[in-house]
Amino acid sequence: MKLNRQGFITHYLISGPKEVPFIDHTSDGNQLKYEKYLRSIVTDFKKECPKEEAGMDTDSELSLPWEYYYSYGNWFVDKSSFYSSLTKIDLVAAVHLATEEEITVAAYLWSYAAVQVWLNDSLAAELKEPVYKPVNRADMKLKLNKGINRIYIRMQNLGVRDTRNIFGIQILERTEQIRVELPDSLMTKPFLGAEQWLSEITLSGRRLLFPYKAMPGTSIGYDSKSPDVTLGDKRVAYEDISGLDELELKKDNPYVIITVPVSGKKLSRKFEILCDIKPLYLNKDNFEENMEEIYRRISEVVKLDRGENIGFSMFNILARHAVNRIREDDDGNIYETLAQIESRMDCADFLVCSFIRYIKNYEISPELQKRAKEVLLNFRYWMDETGSDAMCFWSENHSLMFYVSAMNAGEMYPDEIFTRSGLTGRKLYEQNRRKVMEWIEDVEKYGFEEFLSGIYMCITFIALLNVIDFTEDAISKRAAALVDKIFYMLSIHTFKGSVIAPQGRVYRDVIYPFMQGLQSLINMLNPKNPYSYGEGWLGFYATSKYQLPFHMVPLMDNPVKTEYKTGNALIRLNKTRNYILTSVQSPREDGFKRWENVSFLQECDTGSHEYIKSLNERFHGTTCFKPGVYGYQQHMWSAALSPDTLVFVNHPGGPCDESSLRPGYWFGNGVMPAVKQIDQAIASIYVIPEEHPIDFTHIHWASCRFEEMKEENDWLIGKKGDGYLGIWSSGIKEPYNDQLFDAEYRIYNRKAAYFCVCSDTGECGDLEGFYQFCLSFQPVFHMDTLVLTAKEDFVLKYEKAEDQTQFI
Repeated sequence: MKLNRQGFITHYLISGPKEVPFIDHTSDGNQLKYEKYLRSIVTDFKKECPKEEAGMDTDSELSLPWEYYYSYGNWFVDKSSFYSSLTKIDLVAAVHLATEEEITVAAYLWSYAAVQVWLNDSLAAELKEPVYKPVNRADMKLKLNKGINRIYIRMQNLGVRDTRNIFGIQILERTEQIRVELPDSLMTKPFLGAEQWLSEITLSGRRLLFPYKAMPGTSIGYDSKSPDVTLGDKRVAYEDISGLDELELKKDNPYVIITVPVSGKKLSRKFEILCDIKPLYLNKDNFEENMEEIYRRISEVVKLDRGENIGFSMFNILARHAVNRIREDDDGNIYETLAQIESRMDCADFLVCSFIRYIKNYEISPELQKRAKEVLLNFRYWMDETGSDAMCFWSENHSLMFYVSAMNAGEMYPDEIFTRSGLTGRKLYEQNRRKVMEWIEDVEKYGFEEFLSGIYMCITFIALLNVIDFTEDAISKRAAALVDKIFYMLSIHTFKGSVIAPQGRVYRDVIYPFMQGLQSLINMLNPKNPYSYGEGWLGFYATSKYQLPFHMVPLMDNPVKTEYKTGNALIRLNKTRNYILTSVQSPREDGFKRWENVSFLQECDTGSHEYIKSLNERFHGTTCFKPGVYGYQQHMWSAALSPDTLVFVNHPGGPCDESSLRPGYWFGNGVMPAVKQIDQAIASIYVIPEEHPIDFTHIHWASCRFEEMKEENDWLIGKKGDGYLGIWSSGIKEPYNDQLFDAEYRIYNRKAAYFCVCSDTGECGDLEGFYQFCLSFQPVFHMDTLVLTAKEDFVLKYEKAEDQTQFI
C-alpha cells in the first residue's frame, strides 16, 4: 500500500476508543478555562512502547480488541464523537512502514488530542495536551531502517460535547520509497480486499455499479433518517445483495449503506442519492390546518434522537398535548426528562426550558410537583455555581435558555434556596432578569451572532417564546420584537420557498436548504413553503401568545437588493425572481468598529452577558469575518437558482464527507476566505496555511439539479428554470465522488480564487449567451499578490488577518 496523495498514512489497526467517565471536583466560573484545565490533567501516558505486536485476534493494552480501521476517503484516524458528560478517551493504533534502504524523512503529526508516536520502540513525537481548536502539529524526523519499521500511536482526549478524537501522520518527502503495511498481514488481507471493493463502487443515476460481484453476506441498508431514537436499528432496512455486480436503487430512498462482512466484522460505506432528496410540502390551505399537521408530525416522534442513544421527549410531549395524543408512557418520559436534567448532560437547559413550559400550561400530580421542585432547586443554572459537567453555557441560544430558565425557576420558588448558587429563588430571579435584559439589549444593538443559522435560529426562537410568555409585559414585548426580526431576516432570504443565506453557525444540511430546521419557521409563517421537522421545536408554539408576523409573507417572494449588519458581520443579498446571491463580506470595508471581546481583559465583569458573548466568540467562531482566520461553523456565501440548485465553495475542516468535525466537509471553513459581493457576482480567495492539513477547497455543484450545463475555459455554467449560474476557478477543477456523486469539484492548491456570476434568460437569452456574459468579466487571479480582478474595476485583495479569539 502507498501513502496517499498528500503523504498521509491511511491504513491502521486501531483499538478503542476506550471511554470512561472523567470526574473532577474542582470548578471555575469560566467554563472554557475549566475545560482547558481538565484537558491538562486528562493524560497519563505510559513511558514506554508495548513489546507485543498488534494482531486481529488479540487485545491491546486497553484490554480492547484490535480492529481494522476504514473510513472512505479519510486521511486520519477519526473517532470523533459527541459527549454529553465528561469522559476520558483512550485509543491506540499500529502500522508498519517498509523501505528498501535506510532513510530519514520529515513528517508531521496532526491532532487535536494528546498523542504519542513511537517508532521502533523510541518516542518520535508527542503532543502533550489536547486542544479544542485549531489543530495541533508536531514536526517529526522519522529514521526508517531498511525493511519493516513499527509505528505505534497512543491518543488520549477529554470528551466534552463535540470532541475531535483524531490524528494523522503525514510524510513530507521521499514518499515513493515508503510502503505501508499492516501488522498481522494474513488476517488483515481480507479487510484490504473488502475496502478496495467498497472504495471502487460507483454510482450512475440511481444504479450502483460494483467492481466485481458482491461477496456473500454483503447487504444494502436504506436509512429512513427518522428523528425518533426509539426506532433504533429499525430506522435502517437491510437487504442481502450477495453475488450482484450492480443494483438499481429504490426510488425515494436516498440514504444508502453498503456493508461487507469480514472475519466476523463489518466494513461499510455510505452513499447519498442527491436528486432523490427533495423539498417536502404539507399541502395545507391555511395556517390552522398546517399547524395541526405540524403538531401531529412532532407528536408521532416518541423521543428526539440526540446521539449516544439519548432521547429528548419534552418537545414531542408538548406537541402531543396540542393535538390530544398523549401516550401512556409519557409520564415515564417526563420522569426520564427530570433524570436527564438532574444528570446535567449537555443541552439539559433545553429540557429545563421545555419542562417549565409544560408545568406552566398543564396540571401535574403532587408526586411530579415534588420531583420537579427537587430537580429544579438542585440544577446548575450557571458555570459559577458548584459542580462540574459538560454543559455549554455560552452560545447565543444556550445563554438565553439558562437565563430565562433560572429566572422562571426562581419566580416559581421565591423563598427556597437553590442548592448550587446558595441564592433564594427571589435573588436568582433578580439576577437572571438582569441577564435576560442584557441579552435582549445586546441583540437589539448588534443583531444576532448565530444569524440565519439553519438550526440555532429555531432554538433562539423557542427560548424567546419563554421570555415572551413568562415575563412581564415590558420584557415580553421586546422579546417579541426580536422574534419579528428573526422572521424578517428569514423572509428576505427566502427564495422560491427556502432560506438561502450565509450563516453564523451551520451543519451539513446547508447543502439542502429546504431541509434545514429553520424551514419549520418559514413553513409555519407561510404553509406554501417546504416543511422541515426541525427537531420538533414548534411544540413550544402550541402554548405561546406570540402572534406571527403574517404581513412579512410577501417579503418571501419579492426581489430585494440590500445589505445589513448583524453581530460583527456585513451581509449582502441580491434576490431576483430567477436567482439569489448572498454572502458575508470578508473583510468589511465600511469602516466598522468591532465590538470588544472582553474575555482577554484582566478586569471585567465575568457575570455579565458581555463576558459570556465574548466566550461564545472564542468557542463557536467569530462573526468578525477576516481572511486567514481559523473558522468554525460559519457559512460564507451561496448562489442558487432554486432551493435544490445551490452552489458554494468552502475549505473543509476534514478530508471526507464522513468527517464529524466542526468545521465539517461541507459546512464551515477550516480557514476563512476573502469574500466580496457586488451586484450579480461573488468573488472569493482562499489561502490555506501550511499549519492546516487540508490542502484543497471544493465547489458544491450538484450536476443533476441543472437542466443544462457546460464546462469550458475554467468556467462551470448551468441553467435551471429561467436562471443561469456560472463559477470560475483559478485552479484545475478535479471531479471527486464521496457520499455524493457528480456534485463536487476539488481544487488542490493552497491558493485558489473563485468568481461566481448569476443572470437569467431575460438578460442573456440562451446558455451560450450566458457563457459569453461570464467570459466578459475576465477574472484573473494574481497569485503572487493574492489579488483577484475582473471587469469594471472589480478588485478583491487577500490580506491575512489573525484573531486570537479562535485559539482554545
